[in-house]
Amino acid sequence: MADIDDVKTPANLAGGTYEGAVRSKASELKELLINQTLADVESWVEAMQNQYELAHPDRPNDRVIADGSGWVMRSEALGQHEAVIPEAELEQYRNSVRNEYYEWVVPAFERYLEPDPDAISPMIEAMRTIEGMFHGATDNSGNASFANAGLARTHDVRTELGHWQGRFQEDFIDNFLTPLETVSINQASLAKAVRSQLVCGKGIYLEYRDAVIKLLDKSIEAVKLLNNQRDPKPCMWGTLVGISLGTVLTLASGGIAATGVALIVGSTLAQGVIPDPPKKNDLAAPTAQEVAVKIADAMGKLDVDVSEHEQSLETAFRNISNAIAGARDGKVATNTSGPLSVAAPDLDTAPFDEIARGLRPRG
Repeated sequence: MADIDDVKTPANLAGGTYEGAVRSKASELKELLINQTLADVESWVEAMQNQYELAHPDRPNDRVIADGSGWVMRSEALGQHEAVIPEAELEQYRNSVRNEYYEWVVPAFERYLEPDPDAISPMIEAMRTIEGMFHGATDNSGNASFANAGLARTHDVRTELGHWQGRFQEDFIDNFLTPLETVSINQASLAKAVRSQLVCGKGIYLEYRDAVIKLLDKSIEAVKLLNNQRDPKPCMWGTLVGISLGTVLTLASGGIAATGVALIVGSTLAQGVIPDPPKKNDLAAPTAQEVAVKIADAMGKLDVDVSEHEQSLETAFRNISNAIAGARDGKVATNTSGPLSVAAPDLDTAPFDEIARGLRPRG
């Protein structure tokens, strides 16, 4: 998988710009739903019927209709008797639509103001710094080189030890110096793997924000398309692009660390492009109230999708953690070198007279 260095946040999805857009579009959607419900005949009848049934539970067979002369109530129980609904009751219904029906819209979309993708950026940079501290490479002869001045001294130490001989010289090179170089390179690869996962997380939340803005735009379009049409045009919207969990972290004792991360959208993110998901959800409907129901359903699908993405990302982090634990398991306690651990050299505990016999100048 190509390295995903970072994902730049588009201006329209950043900070106050995104927050303002969500609140503004949600408020517009709310007003459109209210106005369309009051203006559209079918939506208005449906709203009035609902409110009338709540106000008159003793009249289950009454039906609110429009007959050209005004809004009337027709009751089957009264033998098709017609009676004009009092204006005060009509205004009560109107107020219910204005002040109750769609009060959920703005708060529901305000939930999507968090999380902020850019809040992950400091963690990405921290991992990049750690990666740089340990970054190194191994040539065909197995010799390691490091950009960090401190770690670069391992090469100097290896050269200086060439002037010595004996058991401790061999032990220090083979069982301490070489594992130290390997562990350092593996630490850099590990930091890179974690950084890649954090970039993936940032990408998920950018895609999430993009989906919210598109849902608002399509919802507004769906309401505007009504215009008293009985057969509204399709108004399609997609949630999030799916992700898949790959092979997570494989650490080798030979100085090679490989990782596969949990995002199928990695290649597009690396190009700075937020993927466009398949549009499978039609928000269009014959009435404003039915459009509102579809919007609520779409929001539910978006919530489920982002939750599944977060679970996949959590699994990836957990797998990395388990790989680290497995690489270190028992190594520290037994003073054994491994992909992420370095045993103390025999020189560490050897008495002076033994060192004098086991570490001698050449020649």
